[in-house]
Amino acid sequence: MGAPSPELCNLWLARAFNAQDVEAASAMYHPDASIVRVGDVHRETTVSRGAQGIRETMAAYIGMKPHMDVVTHHTTVADDFAMTRSQWLITGVDKNGRRVEVHHHGMEVHRRLPDGTWVFFMDHPFGADPSWAVGRPPHTE
Repeated sequence: MGAPSPELCNLWLARAFNAQDVEAASAMYHPDASIVRVGDVHRETTVSRGAQGIRETMAAYIGMKPHMDVVTHHTTVADDFAMTRSQWLITGVDKNGRRVEVHHHGMEVHRRLPDGTWVFFMDHPFGADPSWAVGRPPHTE
């Protein structure tokens, strides 16, 4: 299940989060996709790969009973690949019932599937955050 265009992938992912639908969120990713896991949600910043890793990553977000707002700022398409830059905010609750807010500026690579729909292929939730730029100190919160 992909989106009809790369510009809509972030919005469709947000809809899946807001519906608390792990399957729909996971289906927005290519089976060979990679995603950077956000330390605020997953206890450490690591990379998950493949369908199982993506599903585990999505389940952690959905476990927050999230509400996601997202804006896609830029899209570049080259054949069956596209790159987007996004800004997003997820609010939810942690395992102790405390309010959690995660906000980043992401960079995403999308891939067009044979049926013409688009999915995430590489997702770096804070890849467009200036504090992660080359020559800057590591990101801390």
